[in-house]
Amino acid sequence: MQHPDQTEYDAAEAQEIARQAEVELAILLGIEQSLRTALQLTTWDRANSRKLSTLRFAARSFERHLTRTRVLADHGGYMHSITDANPHLASNVRALRDVRRKLQANFERIILRLEYVSPDDAAAFGEVCAELECYLKQLRTHGEKERELLQHSFIQEEGGSG
Repeated sequence: MQHPDQTEYDAAEAQEIARQAEVELAILLGIEQSLRTALQLTTWDRANSRKLSTLRFAARSFERHLTRTRVLADHGGYMHSITDANPHLASNVRALRDVRRKLQANFERIILRLEYVSPDDAAAFGEVCAELECYLKQLRTHGEKERELLQHSFIQEEGGSG
C-alpha cells in the first residue's frame, strides 16, 4: 500500500522502529543486570546448587530476550532500515551480523555447559561463570558497535552522505 507522502511514512516508520529498539534494549539490559547479579551471588555452602539454579534461570531469560532482539533487528527492524537508507553500509551490517553469529554460537556453548555442569565441581562451575562474564563483556562491546552504526546511519540519512 502506497501512502500519499511516502517520505513522511518512512520517517514515521523509522521512528517507530527506533522506539521499539530502545524499549527492547532497555528490557535486555535489565535482564543482563539480573544475570550479572546472579554471577556475583556468593554461596556459603560447599555446593553451588542454589547459585547454579539462579544462574540457569537468569541465563535462559537473557537468552530468550536476546533472541527476540536479534529477530527484531534482522527482520524488518533497525538493521534493515540501515541498509535501506544507506546501501553503502551493507558490508558493515553484514560484518556485525557475522560477529553476532559467532557470539551467539559461543553463548549457546556456554548455556549447554551451564546446563550440564555439576554444582559440586567448583572448578568447572567457576570456568563456566568466567566464560559467561567474558561473553557479557564481548556482547556489550558488540552492542556499542551496533549502536554506533545505527547512529551513523541516521546522521547520514538526515544530513547527507558525510
